[in-house]
Amino acid sequence: MNLTFISAAMLIAITIAGVLGLRRFSDKVRISFDVACFLAISVYFHAQGIVLPVFPPLHDPADTEGMWLRAIGGAWWLLGSRIVVAGLSFGFHRDRNSRGARLFSDLFAAAVYLATAATVLNSVYALPVTGVVATSGVVAIVLGLALQNTLADVFSGIAVGIEAPFGVGDRVLIADRIEGIVAQINWRSIRIHTDGDDIAIIPNSLIAKAEIVNRSFPSQRRAASIEVACAKSASPERVIEVLSQATLTCPEILRIPAPNAVLSQLGTQRNIYRISFHVANTQQLSSTKDTLLRAVHRQLHYAGHLTRENSGKTVSAEVANKLFAVRRLIRDVVLFECLDEQQLDSLARRFELLRLEPGELLFSQGAEDDGLYVVASGILELTRTSGSADGTIGRISAGEYVGEIGMLTAAPHAATAAALTYCAVYRLPREAIAPLLEQNAELAAAFAQSVRRGMQILHRDVAVRASPDIGAKGQLLLRIRNLFHFDSSPG
Repeated sequence: MNLTFISAAMLIAITIAGVLGLRRFSDKVRISFDVACFLAISVYFHAQGIVLPVFPPLHDPADTEGMWLRAIGGAWWLLGSRIVVAGLSFGFHRDRNSRGARLFSDLFAAAVYLATAATVLNSVYALPVTGVVATSGVVAIVLGLALQNTLADVFSGIAVGIEAPFGVGDRVLIADRIEGIVAQINWRSIRIHTDGDDIAIIPNSLIAKAEIVNRSFPSQRRAASIEVACAKSASPERVIEVLSQATLTCPEILRIPAPNAVLSQLGTQRNIYRISFHVANTQQLSSTKDTLLRAVHRQLHYAGHLTRENSGKTVSAEVANKLFAVRRLIRDVVLFECLDEQQLDSLARRFELLRLEPGELLFSQGAEDDGLYVVASGILELTRTSGSADGTIGRISAGEYVGEIGMLTAAPHAATAAALTYCAVYRLPREAIAPLLEQNAELAAAFAQSVRRGMQILHRDVAVRASPDIGAKGQLLLRIRNLFHFDSSPG
């Protein structure tokens, strides 16, 4: 064997070793190796005067030189097909939104390798392929009958891939049953990462027949609605106004398109109202419904549309009575949880009713104020100025209160409160609680504990952020005692 064919044998050995040994390396390393070997074999054929490694049929027993040429020719075709498949795969996967990237890259790869195998068998090794093709037809029929379901999934996957209703990373709803993020698309099925942190594997044949909702196209915005019931005696116009105000306290609800509340059904005892709204994405949907339902409950409760008196008349008929309205409000104020009914009634008589129009200020940031404010109806917006920029802290609605730190410690307001809608707000001056503290100094400690507990109540998050810092444990009680001029000993 001469030196030329020794080099050919070395090329084949290097090619086989590299193809098998580099399987665990990155695509770039494998492709670079394939290209290098392909060019080396091409240079070798050029030195031998061969432009394209295609050889005539064998009529005589092949010599060693001819077999080496055919062997290295087969390697050349194999490397060429691998390079073409790598290029096709790169072209498909450049489009991350292409739903059928993996399906089509695998399909074209199979076609390229089959064509290469036929070329090598027929034109390189001069083997008859006619019989193989005829036999393969019978084998294909047998396999087709045995793999009906699998083939249905494969071809359904190709059909859905051509239509491309979704891609990897899209949020989809399949047949109103399975919703989540598309994690993988392959020949037989798709994998969906559900909101329950499970992986749902759905065959492509079911995907092709199912109703598919793509939550990510044209945008991730979601529309939703909730329904609430109110007594039929309640004025629909008033209920709709209250429900619309409840949506203003939910920051996740988009303002464009605007949420709306409508009367959707009349009943013999109760009427049904529907609130429609939009959120930015599905992840916000559950928490927004929770926030909205709690806000609706507070608004309807303090408007008197949820409770009935023993007489059968709705409480809203008595809301005009100031004392009754204040009692209903302050019973839910955590600050006053340490007071008995007699003390609550005494405080209720000291509340002053303030009515605000939209845009009117209740108090300003930095202003010293000795009042506690409890919202009876409407929405207050709280803002804070930092440097030259104004930032919105949030909004509070009926049943919520603000200003307890200023009333008990004389600290200035840490934010500005303005009416976003028509509002009714009750104000309690500091002088109203001074007699209670004079009668029982232990109430100071109870007030301090109630303030801290009120800071932890979930629906008071906005009011807490608008309040001054109460300091470490014990500092608030000391500030209360200093303001009301009594020593730390009880009695």
